Amino acid sequence: LPQGPTNHSRFSGKWFLVGVASKCDYLREYNHQLEATTMAVSASEGKSLAISTFRKLDGVCWEIKQQYRSTKAQGRFLLKSRGSNMDVVVGETDYSSYAILYYQKLRKISIKLFGRSVRVSDAIVGKFEQRITEMNMSEDFTYYFPTYGKSWLSHCSV
Repeated sequence: LPQGPTNHSRFSGKWFLVGVASKCDYLREYNHQLEATTMAVSASEGKSLAISTFRKLDGVCWEIKQQYRSTKAQGRFLLKSRGSNMDVVVGETDYSSYAILYYQKLRKISIKLFGRSVRVSDAIVGKFEQRITEMNMSEDFTYYFPTYGKSWLSHCSV
C-alpha cells in the first residue's frame, strides 16, 4: 500500500483537504456540514510528523494538533488516540501537488485526498477515485470538501 520511503521534509508544509472516502456513519449523516479544512505538516524529531489541522466549526477556527509517529515501515505512521490507535499510510504523493493517505482504525479505512492548492487536477481526482474503488468503496461513500473563500483563508489558516 505505501509508495515507499516518505521524504518527511518534502511532505512538510500546507495541505488542503480535498476529499474523503469513508463508510463512517457520522460522515454519512453530517456530510452537508463539511467545512474547508487545511493541514500544516512539519517534520519533527525521530522522523515523526507534527500535524496541525485547521477547520471552522460554528464560525470559529479550531486547531487540532496531532503527532504521526514513524514506524519501522516506510510511509507508515501511528496516531495514538484514546481507545485504539490509528494507522496512517501515505498511499501516494508527488509532494508538490497531491497526497492520498489511508487511515485505518479497527478494520475501518478512510482515504483522504489532500492538495497543495484548493483544487487538484481531474487526473489526480481520477487516481483518488481509483484508490477508492480498489478499497471496495463507491462514490456513495465519497465526499468532497467545499472550496476555500478568501475570508476563510485569512481567518482560519496556517
